[in-house]
Amino acid sequence: MKRFLILFATGAMAVTSCLDTEPLDFTAPSTWYQNQEQLESALAAVYDPLRNCYSVYLSVEFSQGTDECFSKESTPKLVPYYYNYDTGNNTVKLVWQYLYKGIDNANNLLENADNADCDPALITQIKGEALFLRAYYHFLLTAYWGDVPMKLESTKSAEDVQSPRVPSEKIYEQVISDMAASLDMVPDIAALGFGGRINKQAVKGILARVCLNAAGRLDKPEYYEDARDWAESLIKEKVCYLNPDFSDIFIKLMQDQYDIKECLWEVECYGNVDSNEMRETGQFVAYYTPAYSTQDYLVDNTTKKSIARGRGVFYCTPQFYEYFEDGDLRRDWTIMPYMYKSGTVFEQIPYNEEFRFRWPGKFRREYEINLPVYSWGNSTNYPLLRYSDVLLMFAEADYMVTGSISSDALEAVNKVRRRAFGFDQNTPVPDVDKTDFDADGGFMEYIQKERARELAFESHRRLDMLRWGIFIERMHEIGEEIAAIPLKVYDEGSGTEVDNPIFTQSGSGFPMNTTPTGPEMMARSFRNVDQKHLLMPIPELELSVNKAITDNNPGW
Repeated sequence: MKRFLILFATGAMAVTSCLDTEPLDFTAPSTWYQNQEQLESALAAVYDPLRNCYSVYLSVEFSQGTDECFSKESTPKLVPYYYNYDTGNNTVKLVWQYLYKGIDNANNLLENADNADCDPALITQIKGEALFLRAYYHFLLTAYWGDVPMKLESTKSAEDVQSPRVPSEKIYEQVISDMAASLDMVPDIAALGFGGRINKQAVKGILARVCLNAAGRLDKPEYYEDARDWAESLIKEKVCYLNPDFSDIFIKLMQDQYDIKECLWEVECYGNVDSNEMRETGQFVAYYTPAYSTQDYLVDNTTKKSIARGRGVFYCTPQFYEYFEDGDLRRDWTIMPYMYKSGTVFEQIPYNEEFRFRWPGKFRREYEINLPVYSWGNSTNYPLLRYSDVLLMFAEADYMVTGSISSDALEAVNKVRRRAFGFDQNTPVPDVDKTDFDADGGFMEYIQKERARELAFESHRRLDMLRWGIFIERMHEIGEEIAAIPLKVYDEGSGTEVDNPIFTQSGSGFPMNTTPTGPEMMARSFRNVDQKHLLMPIPELELSVNKAITDNNPGW
């Protein structure tokens, strides 16, 4: 039911190296960009890397393995969230390639869109979307890789692949300039009616995010003021607001409903189809859903197709669980309070109260409608920007600019907090509202934890920790805390040592709950984190083709 279908453009503009003949299915730019249909198909090819990257790579493999969660797989995969990968890693290579493919598709469209015989206003909008997406892909590249090649023209020959790295400072400058230029070219989200395409509100919110990253990663505090201004501009429009019910945001996502007041930009995924060619479809939901297999369940005395496959790859850390205060409704939605019983009856089993190693629960397949025929994924969109993120970015940036907690920053924080505790976002609640913080960094510490509580599993945490400069220290700290969890604890009732309840949840399926090495195995990904993981490695394949890149990132 998605309004903007991701189509495969028939006029691909890729240059294939090592070939001296033109492929038979190649369409020259001069003969392709002729009308509205061709422009929209070309634009779909610019959007397509979002689905390719966020189906699993940027939504899971790049962004997880933080203080929020860790993989419970007994055999470590060579993936970024284990921090055991190298320059030949396939995930790293694919994300790099997808992002540059999107950039090249955007450049082709920008260079040729004016040739089309259609409404000039439509051409302007399409160029604005392409310009923004080109900038967004460059932002992701510099956020994860640092200094990277900057491509502002389409690839026209094999020689064009020889592109040197550009300092990330220059990348950020270009990204911010291009995004700002796109603002007046794209429509308001209310005019679009859905969040699957670039809109003015998304541009402002992402610009705030880019500026926060520039401030932290480049150590240039002047960008905090820009971040504050972009977020404040969006807030003052008063066209966006928080969904009153935190869980409803994600129920709507699972049911293919747009919520344009809260979700300002989403990655569009394919519809609910049974096709091996569409394995990218919403795969993140399986990783973040408690484990169960596909089968028919008996529900309300009727046979109903199961809620499909959940891989249950990750467990939440005890530290993340403890970030939540009692009464915060986000905790038992973001972290599952139950598991699924294996059998023919759909049944939930509550966790023991003491248990902390629980599955993420933000994206729950039990809420899907038109039950899936494709077990590995569904049509669920992935949220890239929510209004609560904008409020928290504003509060952080305002504090970093002024060095104090303004009433506006405090109100932005409290809007998010009130909703979290089930109250109206605009009505002060004395027992809930935060009014004072420790003098020494208390507000920033709150913001850091609040972003985890509010935005967990939405691909922000790793980049947030990197821009705050706390990534390595915090990962090592959590690893040692997990490794120190005892397998036995003293039971006052019996006066003896018993199995630690954290490991003894009935039906938890945890693979190392009876072995002395269990906590050590859980801690391994945190202990793997090293200085080199501040940046991704330039892919080995890129280094072999692009000789203008003479060295890799430190440690790789």
